[in-house]
Amino acid sequence: MFICFYKDGKTRTYTKGKKSKFLEKRVLIISAKNTYYIRESFPNTSYENLKNIIKNYVEDLYQDQSMDFCFNIAKIYENSIRVNIFVYKSEILQEVKKEFDFNYVLAEPLCFKSYQNEIVVYKDDLYNILALTKDGLYAYLQMEDFSQEYFDLFLKSLGDFEPKNTVKYEHKLQPVFLDFIDKINLKHYKVSSAFKIDEDFVFRIMIYFLLGYIGALYVNHTYYQDQIKKISYLDDKLRPFIKTSLQEQTPKKNYKKGFLKEYNAQVVKIDPIFIMDNMAKHIKKGEYITQADIKPKNPTTPQANFNISTKSPIRFLESISKDKCIKDFNLESPLMSNPQQIYNVNMKMEFYCNEECKACL
Repeated sequence: MFICFYKDGKTRTYTKGKKSKFLEKRVLIISAKNTYYIRESFPNTSYENLKNIIKNYVEDLYQDQSMDFCFNIAKIYENSIRVNIFVYKSEILQEVKKEFDFNYVLAEPLCFKSYQNEIVVYKDDLYNILALTKDGLYAYLQMEDFSQEYFDLFLKSLGDFEPKNTVKYEHKLQPVFLDFIDKINLKHYKVSSAFKIDEDFVFRIMIYFLLGYIGALYVNHTYYQDQIKKISYLDDKLRPFIKTSLQEQTPKKNYKKGFLKEYNAQVVKIDPIFIMDNMAKHIKKGEYITQADIKPKNPTTPQANFNISTKSPIRFLESISKDKCIKDFNLESPLMSNPQQIYNVNMKMEFYCNEECKACL
């Protein structure tokens, strides 16, 4: 795990655990000092709905500023959910992204978790007081100077939270959260990056795609030839055992043509080159196809799955809906944006197979 800690415009990097060349987690931690903390309750709903509710809530609070946020669920009640929200300036992400390509973002207090209810206190410019549970952060308090009175009020505000003990950390050379972050499930703090592409990359992808396409055609051709040889072999073997009278009365069958005719009647073969060319008409500057799954053979209707990275999902979907070669399409997941306001459109599409579109071979 690679960690970048942002504080007051400066960054420091750390490594946790063994280094891995594959699927390495790159985590951006934003100092509590550079966030705004909100403790709030919302109606009990699904995680995705809750995320959208908080997004609208933050936008209403900071109408004149570009802000992002991260949060965790402190406790779930029968009709409500209490959450800890940390809001920070969007420009922090843009600034860090220039030097550290992260795929997870969370505020410093969200890095903490305890196997039992406890209070953690440490000072890093400011006093940080955290109430922790086995699920993570329960509540948070920040003070410029430690006050026993405010500390006692904080404990009373925790309601039915009963701490087993209080742990105080003295000044350390490294941030205290590094001792805890291994316990945290980072799943809900994942962010997706805009798909970066260059001309060399496009060229390589197209070469690989064409080689794969040619290979698929070769495999299909070989399969057809093998089936035809088997049919011809059986025909030669059985012919001597058929009575002459039957041979005269029954017309000869062309097994090769019959096999191909039956196969072609059952299977629709899609042209991947056409599909990619057709999709390119709907892609504008700054938008990318991040994943394409085109099924070359389909028993009924040509199909394809695409992931599109775009800042204007409505424009893209309107463009798709007007395409005469697209029979139907469905979104495979909800439209969600990352902190850079880039949407990932995951869709399944069906194409018409006719002369006008020439989507099929």
